[in-house]
Amino acid sequence: MKIVKIIGIVLLLLIIAIGIFIATFQPPEYSDFGVYTNLRNYTTTLLKKYGATERPITQDFSELTLQLSFPFNKLFGSDVIAVPIKSFQNDRMGVATISQFQVPPGSDYYRDFTLHIRPEYGLKAPIFHIDFMKPSPGTPGLCSMDFFNPDTENISVDEFFGTEIESVKEALSLIERYQRSVEEGRGKITAYLDPYKSDYRFELMEPPTDSEKIREEYYTTVEKAVKLVLTAYLKSLHRAAVDPDYAQVHEEKTKDLVQLFYKNDFAIALGKRVFKEHFEKYWLDGFWNVQVELED
Repeated sequence: MKIVKIIGIVLLLLIIAIGIFIATFQPPEYSDFGVYTNLRNYTTTLLKKYGATERPITQDFSELTLQLSFPFNKLFGSDVIAVPIKSFQNDRMGVATISQFQVPPGSDYYRDFTLHIRPEYGLKAPIFHIDFMKPSPGTPGLCSMDFFNPDTENISVDEFFGTEIESVKEALSLIERYQRSVEEGRGKITAYLDPYKSDYRFELMEPPTDSEKIREEYYTTVEKAVKLVLTAYLKSLHRAAVDPDYAQVHEEKTKDLVQLFYKNDFAIALGKRVFKEHFEKYWLDGFWNVQVELED
């Protein structure tokens, strides 16, 4: 009987200790060495060079804050965050949106750098997407970049890039040592996208180290590679021939891809719980700018 009481007391103390740890835990801040800001500024300047203008949704999210409860306040390290997105558009881009989690609102600390570019439907061009994230509790720092092809029968990534593909290959050579292996989980959570992925996919993992020098080299190398890829993509996009007869096919294929993301992407469930009533506007309008009825 005494042993049972002792075990009960130990378990109670353990539960109390775990509760205190959870209540007081704050994830560490990780430096990106100015890379996220550099990429945001570089992207914005490049988009404006091609005559892109800001979409109204940029203002809609400029002052928006999101209140977080457990466990998301622990994941982000704050009870309140902001997502001051910048979204652009021109005659070649249906949408080009930069999204970053700002922690806390108004600070200069960002958890990620995400960029999504959907071409206008009359172009036989792939979709550009990059998600460059810092480590968070239980998750290593990851960076994924790809040219998603919604219509492999009519769109060729290599033909789209033409000679610019050399810049993409140069970028791949820069980050080769950071590419995630299959044993480390490469492609596991995005297997449903395999038919849409390109041969030029980045799926990078931040080196697990306490060395700031090694971490800085990783961030600045990825920055250089992303700039090469983005520049090549936008050059190719703005010289591509418009085919009005193809627009309807491309639109339907893109909407199918949107539904596939919505049904399968692990980030959708997270996004719904973080953004709540703002999710559909953030994701469907902000990232895709498509008119589609989402199917749960």
